[in-house]
Amino acid sequence: MIKWKNTTYPSTFIGLSDELAKVRSMLSSDVYNEDTEKYRGSQEHTIQSLGIFAELVARHILENNKGIQFKAAPLIDKRPVVEADIVMKGIGELNYIDVKGVKSSGNALRVNFKAHNNPKKKITHYLFIQPLNALYARFCWFKHEDISEWPVVMSTYTECYELEIQKHN
Repeated sequence: MIKWKNTTYPSTFIGLSDELAKVRSMLSSDVYNEDTEKYRGSQEHTIQSLGIFAELVARHILENNKGIQFKAAPLIDKRPVVEADIVMKGIGELNYIDVKGVKSSGNALRVNFKAHNNPKKKITHYLFIQPLNALYARFCWFKHEDISEWPVVMSTYTECYELEIQKHN
């Protein structure tokens, strides 16, 4: 069962995500080019934009919950960042969160298989964010170990863990 919660977000996040995705794609063009397994073809800009949008909404959610202490990784950096998108202070521990965007029309939650199992990338939780319209999005949380139990499928470009939204909604 996916436990979704709804949230609002500033509509400026849509245009801002698009602008920042152009810069992020330029900076990482040598990482996501045709000669690499990370290549995402014509979907590169859309994937980057959705990821940035999700990270902005995640920050917005946390900032609007008083008392939550967190540190967010840069949205734009010279190289792709291989670390948690957000480190949030919990009760006696730190939570390392990887934020994942889900297309509005998306029917599944996905996590890259290699990234999930990368021992150099410390992640304790995943936060999935799906835009519903120009003002509302929904989000859900999963622990790292929950993802490991999902079926592994071949997506368009790579192997990933996948949980269908309709079956678990």
